[in-house]
Amino acid sequence: MKRLAALVCAVCTLLSAPALAAAHPDDARATRAYLRASETYARDAAAALDASVSAIDTREREIATACPFALTYAPRDAAFEEIGEEAKLTLLDVGAASTRAARLAYAHALDRLRWSDQQLTRLVHERAAEELAPATIALPDVCADIDAWKASAYATLPQSTSEFLARSGRSESGSLASLLALLEEPHKTKLARMLGRFENRREARSATMIERQEERTSSEVGRASRTAAQTLAAWLGITAL
Repeated sequence: MKRLAALVCAVCTLLSAPALAAAHPDDARATRAYLRASETYARDAAAALDASVSAIDTREREIATACPFALTYAPRDAAFEEIGEEAKLTLLDVGAASTRAARLAYAHALDRLRWSDQQLTRLVHERAAEELAPATIALPDVCADIDAWKASAYATLPQSTSEFLARSGRSESGSLASLLALLEEPHKTKLARMLGRFENRREARSATMIERQEERTSSEVGRASRTAAQTLAAWLGITAL
């Protein structure tokens, strides 16, 4: 019985996470490549922060000047919420324009990586797609879409609004799919956890610093877009987008 117990312990040790990582040197190399690409992208995004914030403020002023008080008398219905979402996302996504080259390079670098764990590979490729989308999506003409909605006596949103929201992947807010997504482990958390199996201590520290830098930059861009959205809402004649 003691021999059996010892054998079981030995097997458990062999199947532990560090041993698993060591058994797949290609996974470790892919992880290092992921960290190098992420570090470069985080640095480039931080360097472009001022330009991103400036782009958001500029787009807010452009929309406000082109169609002031355009939503004052619009019905507060589902279409109104979608138009508001379009305006908010336009402000947020225009900030990504300053990092377009960095996003494209980062997405292409991640898309080339492969791990023995197919789920991890899929998560990394999904991350690449998430970074690629804001760099390639065409921003809508918010004022033109509001005018088209008005022209239909507020009956129908223009196709451009629906297409933009669909391409942005934000057209299912409040849906069952979104609710289920909230119950799942966050994508970035799961990705970091799975990559951690193949990181040494120095790489783990590096991953933490990269994540913090990304969060700081993302937080600043998000704050700028929310502030611009509040200002734009007042110009459009409503309390909030």
